[in-house]
Amino acid sequence: MQIPTQIDQRLAALCVRTDEVDERFVKGTGAGGQKINKTSSTVWLRHRSTGIEVRCQASRSQTANREQAWNELCDKLEARRKAAALQKKQEK
Repeated sequence: MQIPTQIDQRLAALCVRTDEVDERFVKGTGAGGQKINKTSSTVWLRHRSTGIEVRCQASRSQTANREQAWNELCDKLEARRKAAALQKKQEK
């Protein structure tokens, strides 16, 4: 599946390639009826080099969950980069 352009641009700005991220589609858990427990609509992402993991099952749509998971991964990677820059600045 193709990653949306906006997410691809965010990843490029972070110097992260999509092949550095493991992506799996797994069955959902919890409330939501039989449908959530039968289909693999939950998206799980893991950035190999940092170990950051994201799991999203907010929607019954695999496509919507996938986009949200990639956005959350970008958010976490950006937050990690900002924290590292702040720490480096404070060390000076």
